[in-house]
Amino acid sequence: MSTIYTRGMVVKGPDLLAEHDYRPYVCLSDDSHPFSEEEALYAAVTTTQRVVAIPLGEGDFVSGGLPRESYVNPWTIVSIRHSDMQQEEGRLGEETVSKIAGNAAGYLGVG
Repeated sequence: MSTIYTRGMVVKGPDLLAEHDYRPYVCLSDDSHPFSEEEALYAAVTTTQRVVAIPLGEGDFVSGGLPRESYVNPWTIVSIRHSDMQQEEGRLGEETVSKIAGNAAGYLGVG
């Protein structure tokens, strides 16, 4: 059985957006997600700074962290199976996760 990643975890997984071996993602799903034991919705993390990307600072993490300056693209949401993820890099505080999820919902016309 694979590890089940939960809301707020920053997880290293397959890079579905570029030609790198992996990239970090922020898990935005909670257990209300259909098939939450199998997959989750993740926001992509990048080292590319963009005006509307959300920067991740040391204060955003309640544990762990990332080795480089990183930003979350709340408009880049992917569904990935837990079994395809490699490992947890850290965990974000709920305030940061709520900001990312709220921005993502805005790109979907919610909120």
